[in-house]
Amino acid sequence: MITSDLIYIDNIDDISTEYIENELQKREIFSPIRWSLVNANDENLTVSVAYEKN
Repeated sequence: MITSDLIYIDNIDDISTEYIENELQKREIFSPIRWSLVNANDENLTVSVAYEKN
């Protein structure tokens, strides 16, 4: 089943693709279909992610 969620991760000074993908993996999202940074504030980033959920 394909699932779409908003994931909140800590904001850091040097945001990179690798950082976001590593944070997704920590949440057991290993092969996202797509992800997009949809919001950022001083404390966190909001990432919209679609992935296959087993």
